[in-house]
Amino acid sequence: MYGTPTWIWEVVVDGGLYVRVYNGAHSQWYNAAVLQKAGRIIAAGMTKEVRFEAVQGNINDAIGEAYKKKYNGSPYLSSMISNCARAATVEILCSD
Repeated sequence: MYGTPTWIWEVVVDGGLYVRVYNGAHSQWYNAAVLQKAGRIIAAGMTKEVRFEAVQGNINDAIGEAYKKKYNGSPYLSSMISNCARAATVEILCSD
């Protein structure tokens, strides 16, 4: 069973799907995702079982650039590229 549905702001980098947690590594969603490593995404009329992997390292620079490009002009962009959100970057991988 999964918890409360959560809106995510995602980007694609080198074919991988990434999301950053607005509230950082202390958020309930992030901790559940990295602990359980499983979830469900509903998008574009599809439901997919997924797994989550915490992301660290240089790929975070490219993820930050992808956020800047995709969400340019959004009032939330500065939060999504902050050190707090960067520390809570997750890759979403298909399970099925």
